[in-house]
Amino acid sequence: MTAPWQDARVVAGLTRQLLLRKQMLDGGASAVGWKVGFGAPAALELMQITAPLLGFLTDATVFESGATVDASSWGQPLIEFEVAVYVGSDLGPGAADDEARAAIVAVGSAIELANVNLSIGPDHVEEIVAGGIFHTGVIFGDPDHDRAGLDISGLTARIHIDGVERAATSDLQAITGAYPRIVADVASTLAAVGEKLRAGDVIITGSVIPPVPLDEGTEFEFALEPLAPISVRVG
Repeated sequence: MTAPWQDARVVAGLTRQLLLRKQMLDGGASAVGWKVGFGAPAALELMQITAPLLGFLTDATVFESGATVDASSWGQPLIEFEVAVYVGSDLGPGAADDEARAAIVAVGSAIELANVNLSIGPDHVEEIVAGGIFHTGVIFGDPDHDRAGLDISGLTARIHIDGVERAATSDLQAITGAYPRIVADVASTLAAVGEKLRAGDVIITGSVIPPVPLDEGTEFEFALEPLAPISVRVG
């Protein structure tokens, strides 16, 4: 099977994406980390990829919990509820799962906002990656440093939409795949295009439930219990 860093579509898209990232950083944005997408088994098959795709995060798209976001001009706005992992030491290509776990110094919650503005399919992988995999915004919960080593034991994800619980799961990796492998794949994919997974980076690891259209509600709340909830409103 072709690894993501050996897939010409992924490498070409990332090369273009990193030029956009450099422009944003040169313009004053600060690096935050990385996002993965299309990691669910059905998405991997649809896109003809073997690991999730990768996009960058900067502070230009970070919102505070409780913020109101105007999505009226977006094409197909979606919201995702994710686990964020915080990298405490640089990680190079080919890392084993235990090395990936050791690099993680905290775990927390994240809500990602996405605007799907391209057709989804294997012929559009390069364009999707080049544009950052539809990323539009992210809200972070507080990192829990007691969960260093990528400890997700005892966490339950609960999603409320307009005050009503819509989903709950304790199997956080059921859709995304295993988090240590995601961290290791991010490191290897970045290395293939001359970048590095660095101490201080945050990775949002993909939605723990299928993405939800934003028109299904006005206020969205996400908790990784027992951690405190975070939320976003759609204006």
